[in-house]
Amino acid sequence: MCWLKLLSLPRFQNRNLGNPSWEIFMKMLGLKFGTSMLCCVISVSVVWAQMDDQAVAKKKYEAYKTKVMAGDLNIDWRDFRLAATLGQVSQGFDSQPVHNQFVDDLAAGRYEKALAEAQTVIDRNMANGEGHLLAMTVLQKMGRNEEAKKQEAILNAIGKSIIESGDGSSAATAWFTVLPSETVFFMTEALGAQIEGQELVPVNGHVYDKLTVLDRQGKRRVVWFNTDTNELLKERGMHPKVAPQ
Repeated sequence: MCWLKLLSLPRFQNRNLGNPSWEIFMKMLGLKFGTSMLCCVISVSVVWAQMDDQAVAKKKYEAYKTKVMAGDLNIDWRDFRLAATLGQVSQGFDSQPVHNQFVDDLAAGRYEKALAEAQTVIDRNMANGEGHLLAMTVLQKMGRNEEAKKQEAILNAIGKSIIESGDGSSAATAWFTVLPSETVFFMTEALGAQIEGQELVPVNGHVYDKLTVLDRQGKRRVVWFNTDTNELLKERGMHPKVAPQ
C-alpha cells in the first residue's frame, strides 16, 4: 500500500480512542526526539541475514504466537514481527472495516462486540500492535484492568523492540520496522507525532523511509526507518518462486 493511501486511512488519524498511555513510552530514557539514547542498534546486515522465506517465517511466527498465548512474553519481538511479515500471516485481510466497526461499537457502548472485533485483528497477526491497542482500550472501558494490562504489556514489548533498534536520527541509526503501516502506527500511536512528508532514500544498498514529522511539542523533526523488509516483499511479489515440477 502506498504511503499517501496509508496515511489517509481513518485508523491512522485522530480516532478518539481515549489515547491510552503506553507505560514504556512514559518511562524509557531518551524517548524525546533528538535526545541521546542507550540502544542496541541492529545492523542492516543482520536484518538481511534473517530474511526467511515465507514457509520458514510462518513456522517461526506460529511458534512465537504459541508462547505469547501461553503468557510468555520473553521472546525476540523483533523477530516475531519480522516472521509475521515475511510469513504474510495476514495476507488478504483488510483490518479497516473491522477497525471502523470497532470505533462505532466503542462509542455506542457495545463493548463485548468491540472486544470481539479487536480480537479479530489480533488473531490475524498477533505481532501487530493495532489489535492489542484496540483490545486494551475496550478492556479499560469495561473495567477489566488486569486483562488490559496484559494487552499493554504486549504493546510495550512491541514498542520496546522498535525503540531499541536505533534512535531514528539517521540512516545509520534508523529504527527498524517491518512495514509502512507499522512505521505509521509507531509514530502516531506510540510517539504521538504527525507525519507531514515521506521520502524513500537508498543508502549503501539498503532502503530507508525518511519522514518529516511534527512531534508532541509541535516541533518539526526528521526521522529515519529501515524499510528493507517491505522492499524485499515487493521484490518477491514481482519475482515469485516457482515450485519445482
